[in-house]
Amino acid sequence: MKNIGIWIWTGILSIVTIVVSLGYYASTQTLFFKLRDVEVIKRRETRAKRINLDEFKKLPQDDILIPSRFNYSINAIFVYPNDTNKWVVLCHGVTENKVSSIKYLNMFVEMGYNCVIYDARRHGNTGGIHSTYGFYEKYDLETVVDYLHEHYGEDIDFGIHGESMGAATVLLYAGELSNKAKFYISDASFSKFADQLTFIFGQYSRMASPLVLIVTNLFFRFRSKFSLYKVSPIRVVDKIKQPILFIHSKNDRFIPYQQTEELYNKKEGPKVAWYPGRGGHVESFNRNQQAYIDKVTYFLENYVKWEVGKNHGQDRH
Repeated sequence: MKNIGIWIWTGILSIVTIVVSLGYYASTQTLFFKLRDVEVIKRRETRAKRINLDEFKKLPQDDILIPSRFNYSINAIFVYPNDTNKWVVLCHGVTENKVSSIKYLNMFVEMGYNCVIYDARRHGNTGGIHSTYGFYEKYDLETVVDYLHEHYGEDIDFGIHGESMGAATVLLYAGELSNKAKFYISDASFSKFADQLTFIFGQYSRMASPLVLIVTNLFFRFRSKFSLYKVSPIRVVDKIKQPILFIHSKNDRFIPYQQTEELYNKKEGPKVAWYPGRGGHVESFNRNQQAYIDKVTYFLENYVKWEVGKNHGQDRH
């Protein structure tokens, strides 16, 4: 009997050790994942003919470092080729940087808007130690929007576009912090970060994934002072009164498009959903470029109401 008891406690201790180790490993991989090199992204986007950096650099722009409330700088570029008070703020996805947003910037500039692209927390030239998938990132978005108003005109009207982590950040910002924007475009957001991590864990192993998730969250709270359960756009999307365009490729194997379906179904008020059949994760624009432009144009023309008669004066740097 004594030996049986020892075996039982040894087995329990082994399971606990494995779960804690997996939780620590998962939290490390999530908070400190490897970022794509900026030059690699430039080459990728240039070769695909989605951007032309020489043409981009010719646009009137200000490259700014904005102080974050978390004691690092946010690198943002304010691009203003159009005589308008209408702006779009662009939020890139995880592992990417502001270069990835230039293809969307080109689309909106062609439509007559001015744009802001910026590096998210820990990405590109922006500081920060941990990536938190929207929890702290939403405050940096708020800081960029405040800077836009303070330095480019209090009369500015703006919308926000985000993809993947950037889309989740947009929805958390809109649902928890501010209702200032005229519209939001969410491209391939998750609905709950906990569900997304469970989905990712399940692709590697089914072993104790709910328990591993709990332990992973304990490490999140200890290492970065946030809970993954609060990174949940589905909790707040019904509080967003402005129109939202939801986009998500049906062939997305990283974030299932059903998560955007959940967000769309819970959103109250004006909303549009588009689920293109071609493209993987955040490839809706890449694989369906003209259809993407047409859908965004339709959304802006039919769901967004702009104020008229405002001055376009700006204190540009």
